[in-house]
Amino acid sequence: MPDRPTLLWIGADTAPQTVRQAAGDRWDVKPLDHSQPMAKQLRDAGVAVICPNDNGHDALHLGAILQELKGSAAVAVFMLNESESMGEKMLSGRRGQFLSVPATVSPEVLEAQIAAVWALQPAIADLHRDIFNLRSVNGIARGAGETLDEEMRLASRLQRDFLPRRLPEVGDARFSVLYRPISFVSGDIYDVTRLDETHVGFYIADAVGHGLPAALLTMFIKKALQTKRIVGNTYEIIPPDVSLAELNDDICAQDLSSCNFCTAIYGVLDVSTLTLTYARAGHPAPVLVRRDGAFEPLEADGCLLGVFDDAEFESREVSLDPGDRIVLYTDGACDSLAGETSSNFTDIFGAVLTLPRTDMMVEITSRIEKACSEGMQVDDITVMALDIEP
Repeated sequence: MPDRPTLLWIGADTAPQTVRQAAGDRWDVKPLDHSQPMAKQLRDAGVAVICPNDNGHDALHLGAILQELKGSAAVAVFMLNESESMGEKMLSGRRGQFLSVPATVSPEVLEAQIAAVWALQPAIADLHRDIFNLRSVNGIARGAGETLDEEMRLASRLQRDFLPRRLPEVGDARFSVLYRPISFVSGDIYDVTRLDETHVGFYIADAVGHGLPAALLTMFIKKALQTKRIVGNTYEIIPPDVSLAELNDDICAQDLSSCNFCTAIYGVLDVSTLTLTYARAGHPAPVLVRRDGAFEPLEADGCLLGVFDDAEFESREVSLDPGDRIVLYTDGACDSLAGETSSNFTDIFGAVLTLPRTDMMVEITSRIEKACSEGMQVDDITVMALDIEP
């Protein structure tokens, strides 16, 4: 009997009965191996069945899968629960080599959908080959490589021009940042801005994916995020939840065809009262490191930016004390150093987060550089620390 084609299952550890029945004897169903690159597994399989919300509402994970799928010649069937309105929104707002069916689909209908996308796969693969050949003929993959390399270096310098040249010191607030793109340009961006004599605003944003499309979105974020508003002869500081809501509407209004989702955390610190007001948009929760070494995650509700028009973001406040520290990060810092037992930021770095600020950043940088030298970096990395001087 000839080898059966592989159907890649991306979801729970074991494919559900519906998928196994739909595959029947025709397909060899293999679950995603999380220790191996998804892109290679998609390429080897050609067809995938994806149920991204088995473990809860995880739009960031879905966005990452869409980026991987776009870069491959594979085709896919997404299975979404009826309650997953965010997933439906993300899929309906994109064109791609995939179909979407309800998670309650019958095996017979799912079998037909798999057959449909499998019929498309050779055409998609031929298209990818034609694009590669055209680039080769035009010298992009050969003779013009140096020109492309130089253009990417220029793009890298341009993006870095959008980053703060010097981190401001406002009252007793002191900042430090580690910023490490995975390539020439980054899908991460950060900023620290003195808003007035007693307020400082700071944020980290992380575009889904990486490379040039993600970098372009970060530069849009830099210009679109509003922190202050002129009112007559004075001004008002825009609350973080309002800033993120307005930024979200701006991204949605652009109707971007590529890399239109991102996460963000934005905070405003009143140095006169040491009150931090913050809001999150699907971003990993910052860690509050108290002076006594206790860790507190700074949670707040908020969806990814660029998914829903008129989305609202929860505003929260926390009182800080001299000697406290806030650590913000993008998930690349966890993904590059995650062990077999934990991908939690505080589990990974632990007591390192209680070291003096310079020592902490040196140790974090050392660990990340070591992982990157061993080929472990899988995403752009940004870590920001805010210390309240004792």
